Amino acid sequence: MDPQKFNRILGKIEYDKQAIIPIYQEFYSKIIIHLRCRFGKLICPEDVASEVFAALLEGKEHEYVNAPTQWLFAIADNKATDILRTRHEEVAYTDALNASPDFDFSGLCTDVQLAFEHIDLQSRKILYLHFWEGYSHKEIAAMFHMTCSNVRLKASRAYKILEKYL
Repeated sequence: MDPQKFNRILGKIEYDKQAIIPIYQEFYSKIIIHLRCRFGKLICPEDVASEVFAALLEGKEHEYVNAPTQWLFAIADNKATDILRTRHEEVAYTDALNASPDFDFSGLCTDVQLAFEHIDLQSRKILYLHFWEGYSHKEIAAMFHMTCSNVRLKASRAYKILEKYL
């Protein structure tokens, strides 16, 4: 969803609670996948996603959101962190953040799961960060201490592998 449409919908939520439906339809499953990869079994991702949308329904005024996916993921991460802190699992939370994501593709069909097995871990992370979390190639390059062109190349090769096996 483009930022302009997203922000228009956010503005409508204050007086029309049904306006959240397009945001829910587009981002709910992405938030669930993000939380599963980020926190594993430490939290219930469905509960956290519900809290994210409940927070949006409160209708607080928001500044203009340039990157809706990243903004919603940040809210979800903060909600998950709050849940873990209330359960006194901060040590486990720190371990989860420092561990490499556990790419849980169990929700995908078998063909897609098999295709992902043919992609190296770093390329999987790049695809995850770019496709699901919405990071740009430049931001991913900074995270992995690589050049932007190298990130694009790895992503391109990973997409070709997916095409080959799908």
